[in-house]
Amino acid sequence: MTGNITGEQNPQVGTTYSYEVKPSGLSFGLKGEYEWYIYKRQKNRSWKDITGTPKTGEKVTYKFGEIALGIEFQMKVYEIKKGVLPGLPDTRELAGSLTIIPASNKVPKIDKVVLFNRGAKDFNKASYYDTLIAQAHCIAMFNKEIEFHLWEDDAPGKGHDANINKNNRHTRSYKAHVNEKGIAEVSIPLMSDEKILRQIANQFLMKGDRNEGANHEYYVTATYSGKIQGASQVNVDVANPDYKGLPQNQPQPKPQPEKHTPKFPVGQGDAPKQPDPKGNIIEAVFIDDTGKELSKVAVGDKVRVRIHSKNMVGKHIQYVIWESDPVFQDEVYRSRMIKIPADICDTSGFFITKDIFQKGTGSPIGNSDSDKQNYFIEIISKDLSAESQKFGVNSEGLMQVEKVKSAAGVQKTQDPKPKDGKCPNCEKDITVEQLQRIYSEVKDKALLSELAETLNKYKKIYKLDTCARKAHFFAQSIEESGLDLSGAIHGEGLNYSAEALPIQFKAFRKRNAQERAVDKHGNPTDDNSKTVPNDLAYQYGRSSRNGYVANQKKIAEIAYGNRPELGNKSAEDTWNYRGRGLLQITGRTTYGEIQKRIDKFASSENIKISDGIDRDYTPKEAALTGMADWYKEDMFDKADETGKLKDDDVVDLIVNIINRNTNSRKKRKDHYKITKVVFEVDKCPEVKPQNKTNDDKNAIWNNPLENPQITIYTFGGLKRPWRSAFGRVRTDMPGSDNGKRPHHGIDLFAEKGTPVYACLPGKVVSLSPGTGYGKGLVLKVDSQYLEIFKKQRRAYEPYYVKSKRTYDKNKYDIEGYGDFDEYEGITESKDVYLMYAHLSELNVSQNEEITIENYKTKRLGKTGDTGATGTKGPHLHFEIRSAQNPSGYSERYNPAFYVNYKNETQLSEAERKKQDKTAGK
Repeated sequence: MTGNITGEQNPQVGTTYSYEVKPSGLSFGLKGEYEWYIYKRQKNRSWKDITGTPKTGEKVTYKFGEIALGIEFQMKVYEIKKGVLPGLPDTRELAGSLTIIPASNKVPKIDKVVLFNRGAKDFNKASYYDTLIAQAHCIAMFNKEIEFHLWEDDAPGKGHDANINKNNRHTRSYKAHVNEKGIAEVSIPLMSDEKILRQIANQFLMKGDRNEGANHEYYVTATYSGKIQGASQVNVDVANPDYKGLPQNQPQPKPQPEKHTPKFPVGQGDAPKQPDPKGNIIEAVFIDDTGKELSKVAVGDKVRVRIHSKNMVGKHIQYVIWESDPVFQDEVYRSRMIKIPADICDTSGFFITKDIFQKGTGSPIGNSDSDKQNYFIEIISKDLSAESQKFGVNSEGLMQVEKVKSAAGVQKTQDPKPKDGKCPNCEKDITVEQLQRIYSEVKDKALLSELAETLNKYKKIYKLDTCARKAHFFAQSIEESGLDLSGAIHGEGLNYSAEALPIQFKAFRKRNAQERAVDKHGNPTDDNSKTVPNDLAYQYGRSSRNGYVANQKKIAEIAYGNRPELGNKSAEDTWNYRGRGLLQITGRTTYGEIQKRIDKFASSENIKISDGIDRDYTPKEAALTGMADWYKEDMFDKADETGKLKDDDVVDLIVNIINRNTNSRKKRKDHYKITKVVFEVDKCPEVKPQNKTNDDKNAIWNNPLENPQITIYTFGGLKRPWRSAFGRVRTDMPGSDNGKRPHHGIDLFAEKGTPVYACLPGKVVSLSPGTGYGKGLVLKVDSQYLEIFKKQRRAYEPYYVKSKRTYDKNKYDIEGYGDFDEYEGITESKDVYLMYAHLSELNVSQNEEITIENYKTKRLGKTGDTGATGTKGPHLHFEIRSAQNPSGYSERYNPAFYVNYKNETQLSEAERKKQDKTAGK
């Protein structure tokens, strides 16, 4: 019989505690020896034995270090009994177990702040093409928001001088919440603000300096509650693109290739006449985009470098291009650090610009370099497994570069030339190197290789075939799957603390009498990060109530149960159909839909996910489920808005599909800043240039509800979709429109409880939409966004005009119905009002401001059937007015010109069946 262990379940780190096993009172026979074992919970939810040599005895002591803070352990004691008779084996029985989660023994504080270039050989070196990582390592500050600022350091020597650097702070701030590991982390893409940062860096110099030098030195500060509580102590040196070297009166020797690096072919210049003694880097040659080796190019042409290596996969190199000269070698180009993905590797390359050519000119007087130059390649290994080397080309085969006389001609050839109007990068395969930059915490290269293979095999089928689509897909995947891909492979982890649960799931939020989520002061809030735990959160999330052991299956049951849209049929389903794959598909219904998409396009892979078996996914399964989800929801279509809209707005459009109510929008936008660089979106000719206007303030039209579609059925269940349009469409009912009932808006199908949103920022001016409309509201659009409203008007021709339509009387209730005529409505007005009717609940108050920050996510209310109780066609009645209390059609717009909803012919089979089911058909 199993006994128990007495001792502290939340020992403070650094303190020694005693633990004692208490055998069961039903234990018989001779008492044996006790052995103590410690098991650590892994990311995949399994347990790992970390015991080493077991402690022995009924009573032992343990001390947990800082590294164990917040980690779940299991302590187990086994009783070892000798065989009762000679020759019989010893027996080993579990005598007791105890769950332990070490806690901090310190007051809340920011313990350390660091800034580094993740993935670089030297974490403290970077270029303006890189993304820096800032971290605040905190103690007892879970979920607290930390704000980071980037500074350029002009103080001499070590340390930072606040007085000297007071004008050197970048205006942008970066925010993150402290995670369960005690770390708040942000990404700082230098390329996004390169121009501003360089202006700041070059404006103020260290005392005694005549120029900023070869590097700009950056550090970060971490702020909590408005006070700076820490700063990174080691600067990151970012190469200064504006550095021109020392003034002429302070000459310095030209940098030269290293003396002891061999050249290929042997015999280049005055370098040693020998090949690479280790043979790791075999050859490097200049090539064009087609892979053809180059021997002669001109200024304005693009060149790439092909590197042939051996035993170098995963190692880091850098290549340098030198102009060959009998006396001095001039460095003309130096690449960023490159991780070798394969034995033969083609780099992304560079353009021979006028500036690059000028670097190889040397003295312009009497110098033949001014019109024609010869280049060779130096490969510098950043790892000890290979020597730095030069490749070139002997005197008979140097790549020759000729000067182009027209500077304008050079400028026009800076970007890749599209072939047949298509971007060459769009069609390129996704590389392991790119995936390593995206999923930076994945150490298993074989996993990424299999992932890349599947992604490339199906990227055209599942619409992952442009630079922008790739960048947006992976920006979402980083947030959904994690930098280590644990969510994609092992499934969604639900080991949440009680405090973290309400931020993630609405079922764990404390609510007031009106069922509004509240903050710690009891005030209603729509900000997920400010919500507080309810009793369920404390009962099943990690808390003192349950010994800090989360009941993950129960969390899944509560979070994903009682949600019809997920299609789960049992408590087991909520766990088995939790998030998996690159985009974390969730729910039995979604798994089934994704299975159909996989079977349709990738049946040969024999992948079965709809069975919902709780298991790890292969990289192939993770990739296909993610791509099928991307395809199923037409997220790629939103990605195609890149360039037409602001980057953040495009991310919002995609987030509205994948997880509208998430509190991670900002993080997803930060992820996109990284992935757009990885896939060189800004160089893609397929991306239309953005409208650089200053008056739109990043606002775009937001539909009043998701997936707007016409309501097919009438109140009584007749199949007459035209009656949901704007205008004289209800000729079967008496009223004031030429003796017929008018319809001043559109009826958008919506099951009861569907959230509704503001189309643009504005103010709630009324909670009384009018007689017959039930619960509802009127929102006046903020005047500064009226231009956005005007731009939203689309080229639309009224569709529901009987003379233009033909309906099958066997499918629609058209027989005996008179004329119907959808009106155009007004086209402009001084003010614009949006009216929402037939709601089941309101989540706003009179005069409440709906702002630019929250109009896309703030729920105004939920749909219902008030004013139309018992209808067979539940819907949102939506109007666009020129007055708060309008008079007829003369003060109303036809919403169809602004809301691009689906008519009955555009509905999918599933959408039609849903309306049929709601109508009882």
